[in-house]
Amino acid sequence: MFPEGRRKAGIRSRACGDVAVEEPRLVIPRHLLQRIIEHCLEENPIEACGILTGRNGRVFHAYATDNSKRSPAYYEVDRAQQELVLQRAAEQGEEVVAIYHSHPTSPAVPSRTDIRMAVHYPDAYRVIVSLLGPTEVRAFLIRDGKVRNVKLHAPVDAGGEWYDLRGGIRRAGSDWPDTDGTAQ
Repeated sequence: MFPEGRRKAGIRSRACGDVAVEEPRLVIPRHLLQRIIEHCLEENPIEACGILTGRNGRVFHAYATDNSKRSPAYYEVDRAQQELVLQRAAEQGEEVVAIYHSHPTSPAVPSRTDIRMAVHYPDAYRVIVSLLGPTEVRAFLIRDGKVRNVKLHAPVDAGGEWYDLRGGIRRAGSDWPDTDGTAQ
C-alpha cells in the first residue's frame, strides 16, 4: 500500500501477493462523456479538443475548446480558453484531470505526436475519441514516452458541468462571463 494508507490521485491499488499493483482509472460522468463525443462529431473532420478538471481521477467539469490549429491531424487547445479553464479550476480547488481530443480518421490510440506532446501536463490522462467506424473512447496515461491504458468509468448518476468555450462561453444559464467580460 501507499504510505499512511493514502493512494495516489486517480490510482487504485489491489493486492497481488505481497505487492500492491497500481491500477489507474478515470471517472467521467456519462452525460459529460456523451457531450465530449457530440463535440468531437460536431468538429469532424478536424480534431476536436477540450480539458477535463476535477480531483483524484474524477471529472467534475468538462470544457470544450477550440482547436487553434484547425487541423484534421493535430490539435492545440486555444491558449486564451486554456487560461480561462486553468483559472476556473484553481478557483474551485481542482486540477487538470484529463485532456481529450478526437482522431477523425484513426483509432483511439495515441499517435507519435500525442506521445511527444504529453510532456505538457504529464499527470493528466489523455482521452481519445476515434471517429473511424463506430465511435470509440479510450483513456491513457502517457509519461516519459510510455503509454499505459487507463480504465474509463462513466457512471450514470454522477454530477458534473459542461462548458462550451468554442468561440466564447456558451453554457446555457451561465453567469460565468464570456471572453469579452459579459455574462451570457
